[in-house]
Amino acid sequence: MDDKRVQLQLDKHSNQIAKLFSKIDDTNDKIQRIFTMLNQIRYFLYGGFAYFIASEVGMFNLLRLVA
Repeated sequence: MDDKRVQLQLDKHSNQIAKLFSKIDDTNDKIQRIFTMLNQIRYFLYGGFAYFIASEVGMFNLLRLVA
């Protein structure tokens, strides 16, 4: 009887561990999506800043500064 109880507890813990690892994988996927979105926002802002500089300074002046 005691062996059966230990086996049931072991099975229960195995199922709980499997569920936790599944949740960890889901969390990692969501974190990766957030990271990708933040990168997109960052490059969008870089592009906006570059456009602002190009429109304010002028494209030829900007090219002269870079070259």
